Amino acid sequence: MHNDEPSLMDALERRALIEEVGKAIAHCTPPQVFGVHGDWGLGKTSFLHQVQWYLTGDCPQQPESVTEKMKKDDARGDTSTRRCGVYERKVQAVWFDAWRYHNEAVPVVALLHEMRAQLSWRGRAAGTASRAAEVLTRGALLSLEELTKQIGFQYSKFRQASREWESENLAAKLPSHTLREHLCEAIRQLLSKGDGDENTTRLVVFIDDVDRCESEAAYRLLEGLKIYLTLDNCVFVLGMNQRAIEEAIAQRIGEGIGDRPPPENEGNYDRTMLAAAYMEKLCQNVWRLPAVRKPEQVLCELLKQTIEDEAIRSFISQGLKVSVAKEDMAPSTYQCMPPNPRRLKGLANLIGRLSPRLPSREDRLNEEEMILEARLLLITAYIYQFHHDLHIRWEADLDLYNEIRDWCRTGKDLPFSNSLKLPLMADVGSTESQPSGQFGTTYPDPTESSVFWIQPLILHLGTEIAPQRFDRYLHGVPT
Repeated sequence: MHNDEPSLMDALERRALIEEVGKAIAHCTPPQVFGVHGDWGLGKTSFLHQVQWYLTGDCPQQPESVTEKMKKDDARGDTSTRRCGVYERKVQAVWFDAWRYHNEAVPVVALLHEMRAQLSWRGRAAGTASRAAEVLTRGALLSLEELTKQIGFQYSKFRQASREWESENLAAKLPSHTLREHLCEAIRQLLSKGDGDENTTRLVVFIDDVDRCESEAAYRLLEGLKIYLTLDNCVFVLGMNQRAIEEAIAQRIGEGIGDRPPPENEGNYDRTMLAAAYMEKLCQNVWRLPAVRKPEQVLCELLKQTIEDEAIRSFISQGLKVSVAKEDMAPSTYQCMPPNPRRLKGLANLIGRLSPRLPSREDRLNEEEMILEARLLLITAYIYQFHHDLHIRWEADLDLYNEIRDWCRTGKDLPFSNSLKLPLMADVGSTESQPSGQFGTTYPDPTESSVFWIQPLILHLGTEIAPQRFDRYLHGVPT
């Protein structure tokens, strides 16, 4: 079965975007903060791993067996993988999982500790060319550790102390711009090879799962980046759901920030606009991961690992090709699966579990009948996986399928469908004459779990399917 772990394999045809982002990171003028936006389940972490792999030819977050295989495939020119290590002499990378540290009082300090730890590990792994280089590296690591302590001290005092303490101590002894200068120098020394060779020119810090942090933690991390880490040799790449981050900042604005009290007359809209402006100031360049363009094709690829029988996979693949005829119009092909990789993985696992319920070879069904059975399985699996409330009602009453089918045809509200949204405009199956302009598709927000994507497949089956035909897949009972 498929798991939800990030992958170095590009199964979503994002190679061009990976290289575009990688080149921007390698050639930009630091300091820079880039963003990679993706709604939950679209593969942000996998994408960031793949960008890191493209840049450095390394990804310590992945198992060594995976990276070694990828390197061998790349050396053979295997087109299923992308080039790796294109900028390995120019870039060093650090990975920071923000969600793991969201309970830290000062998240930016946790980030600096992680930077120090990973840079130290890379220095030991690479070896040192000379005693002088070793001394330089150790000195830089100690300097970075001391600066981290100072930032933690300064930041906590900044949040707790009065204005008088701040003016007497922080401004005089530990101003943020001075800390930035020392941090920049410490990182420059760590990036230096110290052996006369060309030095690495930038550190790229990938920060993942910012959107999974609570609003206070997300805001503190972003605030720390802005105050301390706008460094001339650092590029930060935020993996995030931008809307979730802006909502977190808006909530923080509503509670008051620093010495500023909560706004009295600003509504939710004003706070959202302020939050968007805050994010824009921090991160001007954001790439948005696209939804899956051909979810049915991706599902079929996933099924290669969950169903061994190639004939069964073929029947399911053909069952996913749905065309719905409309009055006075040629049949149109419709999407009937959610365009979200994570949801497709879960569905592929379930289809693999249910596939033994399909008729066996001894039933001697022809190809057309087997494709129909595959469609019945797909409908059952889809509702089982994504619409639990509807499934338990259908499981208790097979005749409920007639109501589901009629709802898909007419769009009229039914008690169980109040929270569901149809991706097709209603009344596709109507025999009444209607202007063709009323037909067509609406493409809802692909991130919404309430969209009933399977509607076109149900419409495709028409009205001749008896509800009892689903008993095999709902209850495992051959009919």
